[in-house]
Amino acid sequence: MKHPPGLSVGKLPLSSNGLWRLPAAVWLALLLAHALAGTYALRTGRYTFPDSGRYRQVAQNLGQHGQLYARPLPPYPPTGQDVQEFTIRPPGYPLLVLAVGAPVGILLLQNLLSLGALAVVLRGWAAARARPPSSPEWAVALALALSFPAQLIYANVVMSEIPLQAVLLGGVGLAAAFARTGRARYLAGVATALVAAWLLKPVLAPFTLVFLGISSWLAWQRRRPILALFGALPLLLALAYMGWNAQRTGYFHFSSIAEINLLHYNAAGVLRQAQGPAAEATWVARTLRAANAAPTFAARQRLIDAAAGAVLRRYPLLYAGQHALGMATFFLDPGRFDASVFLGQTQAAGLLNQLRGGGAAGLLGALAQQPWGLLALLLITAVANVLRLALAVRGLRTASAHAPTSPDWLGFATPAGRWVAAGLLLYLAVLTGPLGAARFLVPGWPLLLALALRGLPDAKPARY
Repeated sequence: MKHPPGLSVGKLPLSSNGLWRLPAAVWLALLLAHALAGTYALRTGRYTFPDSGRYRQVAQNLGQHGQLYARPLPPYPPTGQDVQEFTIRPPGYPLLVLAVGAPVGILLLQNLLSLGALAVVLRGWAAARARPPSSPEWAVALALALSFPAQLIYANVVMSEIPLQAVLLGGVGLAAAFARTGRARYLAGVATALVAAWLLKPVLAPFTLVFLGISSWLAWQRRRPILALFGALPLLLALAYMGWNAQRTGYFHFSSIAEINLLHYNAAGVLRQAQGPAAEATWVARTLRAANAAPTFAARQRLIDAAAGAVLRRYPLLYAGQHALGMATFFLDPGRFDASVFLGQTQAAGLLNQLRGGGAAGLLGALAQQPWGLLALLLITAVANVLRLALAVRGLRTASAHAPTSPDWLGFATPAGRWVAAGLLLYLAVLTGPLGAARFLVPGWPLLLALALRGLPDAKPARY
């Protein structure tokens, strides 16, 4: 097929393989946004966040000593709280940093992954429309895509969110290919993506149980035992990893971050709301003293689990409310922490903590203390987040008017494909719980964006 030269932004050409290309102006906007953020990060040195140090230390220890440990290796075997550094970070992202180098190599890779994710989503939206998008429609789509600062921020800091995002997006694409063709190799690809995901972030480890359940059901329904085998592999490998952790620490577990979050966020947050900050600080200090005096690391972690569990059982309704608030914040947080760290602003208590501790008055007071430029950015992002979520709900419910003439890469032409994306987003929100923030949405954000774009007027089944 021949295409006329000099196509405008409003026209969408076909590439030689039948996929819709993005207009040059759209590519320019995406490239410019990433280039500006990347240049800023490298020139100012603000490519490290509070958690970046542990990732880089693990990479250094792996390269120099072959040890998965998140602090400088001590000359003696670690004991007590120090043992948690063996498992606080899984090896996936540190190995990636070690392979490509930091900061330039990893930031370049993450920007390419971010560009690829946004391009896939935008190209899919354009191809799913009844007619090629006009220039104003492209402007709306770009505004939705670029009004989530956390995407650009985490593409330019030494953190694992963007690589995990790419893995999840690839996994969804492979799942759609399996649903479309029934070929077992695509389900094997999903299993591989899931292993890569939990190697990057512990939050995906429990999903191995969900995947096993779905794969087993498919195997029974289609009378294909190989599907159940593929479904079991991510769980079996995760259990093997936990066994290796038990050899190193004496405690069978996936990551010590679970107890850290349970102690310092879940239980502590409930106590702060129920009894005040002083009671929270006293309880955390007392629990840590008792835990660090335990004879083994396993006993230490079990003591934390028991103490935190007792607090949550004492205030179940308070915790349920905080969990629900965290899930809502997961989708709507404008990312004050991310933006303020990236822009070098003075750190203060998070907006979610202010809302928990002081209610609406505390939240408004905290907002009033923000610099005007940052406040404007947060307000724009908050409005965009609400709009995106509303459009995503509409996109989830929008039925296709016609049967697709060619398969769509993410599977959004079918209700099942859209619900897979929604289910994965909901899983991330539930597992994040009271910690809900823009950072934790980043891995699943392209799926939310794709649903939101589908919620715009004039959509039809995807054809890419």
